[in-house]
Amino acid sequence: MASFATSTSLRSLVNPGVSSRKDFLIRPPSMALLVIDVQESLTKVDASNGNYKNAIGFPRMIKNTKRLVDAVRFNRDNRDGCGSEVIFTYLEALTDDSRDVSLDYKLSGPLLSNLPNPSAPAKFLPDLTPISGKDICVPKTSCSVFTSTNLNYILRNLNIEQIVVCGQLTDQCVESAVRDAADLGYFVSVVEDACGAKTEDCHRKGLHGMKGFSRRVTTDQVLQEIGIVEINAKAGNEECMRLNQADAVESRSHTLSIPPSSEYVRNYDRGSHSAIIRSLRAAGVKFLRYAVVDVYNSMRCKTVPISHIMSQLPNRTRQTWRTVSSSRPLDNAVSIAEGCIAGMVSYADKIVTSSNLSARNVLVLRPDFCSLRILPYAPQTAMVMCTVHNQQTNKLSPLCTRGLLERVLHVAREDLGIEFCVGAELEFMLYRTGPSGVPEPVDISTFASSLTLNEQVKICFVLCRL
Repeated sequence: MASFATSTSLRSLVNPGVSSRKDFLIRPPSMALLVIDVQESLTKVDASNGNYKNAIGFPRMIKNTKRLVDAVRFNRDNRDGCGSEVIFTYLEALTDDSRDVSLDYKLSGPLLSNLPNPSAPAKFLPDLTPISGKDICVPKTSCSVFTSTNLNYILRNLNIEQIVVCGQLTDQCVESAVRDAADLGYFVSVVEDACGAKTEDCHRKGLHGMKGFSRRVTTDQVLQEIGIVEINAKAGNEECMRLNQADAVESRSHTLSIPPSSEYVRNYDRGSHSAIIRSLRAAGVKFLRYAVVDVYNSMRCKTVPISHIMSQLPNRTRQTWRTVSSSRPLDNAVSIAEGCIAGMVSYADKIVTSSNLSARNVLVLRPDFCSLRILPYAPQTAMVMCTVHNQQTNKLSPLCTRGLLERVLHVAREDLGIEFCVGAELEFMLYRTGPSGVPEPVDISTFASSLTLNEQVKICFVLCRL
């Protein structure tokens, strides 16, 4: 995914022929929600009619459009004006007799050739009415909003680069707007469950027709990308929502605001402890190291015999499955002194006086099973990286370096759409015994030389067989 600062233009990050639409998640300061033709005269639902439009298509569209509008408004109003715009475009003529509407509309029957007008303005649904002075209203007289309005001019003035589209009809006005927006240089996301059509087939065809011009997303996905969490509790008739706790970027300063360790909950894999332990024993492992990295970047370990962990497995005949700790013996307390993590210098076992820490305070190590490895240089020992938790509350300790890194990555992923791919590059030298019995390098060529690989092809085959 693309990595970018909040002020960076998304267009400048496009690598022609390499980048794809999926690389660019929604970034609140540069996005606008475009609601198309969700107005009373065009969006009536007949509850007595069981066809697709009245039973599924339009009710779903109205419900999810309201969720999107409420979320983007909340986002806008809680970011000091630095996040998101809500734009309603709707059918309304400039003249009472609709003589200014497009030729296409004049040829499309009485509904579209006689639009709402200055004397009889367009009406909106009760729960989806523009807020005067805050939402932007753009009346149109054509299928594509970009053809008969100055919407492109408005979006440029607002520095909008991303358009999130919802409304109706999927295969007509929505599709026309999406295609035009893509050609005008916008990043377009179509919310497939917030668009409606007269039939399911028309809805599918419309989505298929926009495939090459936009991302297809769901309402839930949009809310996640813009950092909104809906809360089930209701205040009056309004559904409550809040900014995602992982919403960690101040749009103007670009500063990561990491959630406090006491509020961060690790989603670590508890797994099947019994299976892990028995697999380690079957592999000949005798010891398990619980490892952490202290604030001085030094590795600290506690070693526990596998036989001891095996003894903590529940005995089914004794009906001891009731206790949580007995069914997850790898989570049983393996402790380490607080001073060892943050207050002890790496070259001597002495507490730094100014750290205000004490060896009496004990922290608990919790394993992160995705890091579990059998050590190749000590095959009877396995090691697992751990996070550090308060012994009394079990909350993540602010001294935990791994937990801090996880929180930073979580914030970057959820709010900025940045993913980090980290790995190790193995570098080594090959030596052979020389004529005098002294080791000598296999080659003395330039680093990463293809000539060397050609000359030493036999050695490459040997390495592959190792």
